[in-house]
Amino acid sequence: MTWPDAEVVVDGALIREMLTQQYPELASLPIRRVGEGFDNNLFQLGDRLVARLPRRYRGVEPLENELRWLAVVANDVTLATPLPLRPGVPNSTYPWPWMVASFIDGVAGDEVDDETLFGSAEALAAFMRELHVTAPDIAPRNPWRSVALTERAHDLEARLGDLRSDVDTENASILFERACAAPQWEGPAMWLHGDLHPGNLVFRDGRLVGVVDFGDLCAGDPATDIAGALLTLPYDALEAFFAVYDVTDATLARAIGWAIIFGTMMVSLGQASRPRYLKVGRRALENATRLSTSVR
Repeated sequence: MTWPDAEVVVDGALIREMLTQQYPELASLPIRRVGEGFDNNLFQLGDRLVARLPRRYRGVEPLENELRWLAVVANDVTLATPLPLRPGVPNSTYPWPWMVASFIDGVAGDEVDDETLFGSAEALAAFMRELHVTAPDIAPRNPWRSVALTERAHDLEARLGDLRSDVDTENASILFERACAAPQWEGPAMWLHGDLHPGNLVFRDGRLVGVVDFGDLCAGDPATDIAGALLTLPYDALEAFFAVYDVTDATLARAIGWAIIFGTMMVSLGQASRPRYLKVGRRALENATRLSTSVR
C-alpha cells in the first residue's frame, strides 16, 4: 500500500486566489502549508483557520461528508474538532469542493513521545464514549469502516502477502480469524470517527486537545474506533483506557481484529512512504497480540 499521488497541485497562490474570489475578507491572512494527508492538502490561514482541499478525487466525498455531519457530532465531544466554517466551491483553476475550518494548534500524535501518548489514555477513552452514541438512520455508511470484519478478510490477506518479511503474518491471521468468530455487534449503529490513529490526534503542552480528519465519519460497530487505542497507546496505558471505556470480551475481540487491519495498513504505508507510521503499525500488532491473551 502506498501514499496516493496528488491529482491536482495546490499551493499558496491558488489558496489566495480562491479566497479572493469566494471569501475576500480572508484573502489577506498569512497562508502556510501545514500538511498533506491521504486525501487533503492543509493550509493554515492566520492563527485560527485552516483551508482543506482534496488532493485527489477520492477525497471529495469524505470532505463533503465532513461538511454535512461533523457539526452534528462535535456538539457532544469535549476535545476540539476542525469545525467546517465556510464551504468552498470549484472554480476555473480548482475542480472540487473545499472548505475553511477551525485550526487546532498543536503537534500530531505520531510526533510526540510515548510518555505523552501514555498520558492521553483517559482523554482518548472519554472522547470515544462521547462520540459513540446511536447514529441516525440517515448517517453515512462507510464501505471500509461500517462493515463486518469478515468483509475485510480479502484486504488483509492481500496485504499480509506483501509483509511477510516484516510482520508475523501467521499470528496476524490467527488473531484476525478469532476476531471474525467473535459475536458481532448487535446494538444500534454508533457514530464512529472511522480513522482514529495518533496522526489524527493533536497534542499541546503534553495533553491531548483535539481530534482531526473526520472524513470517514460514519455509523457502525464501536470496535472499529476502539482499535485506534491499540494504534495509539503503549500497552501499559490500555488499562487506564479500558477503565474509562469499558468493553465486553466480544467487542474487545473485534477491536483486536480491526487493529490487525489498521496495523498492517500502517506498516505497509510506513515501508512505502511514511516512516513514522511503521511504529504506529507495529504498536497496534504488538498490542493486539498481548491483549488477545485476556479475551475469553
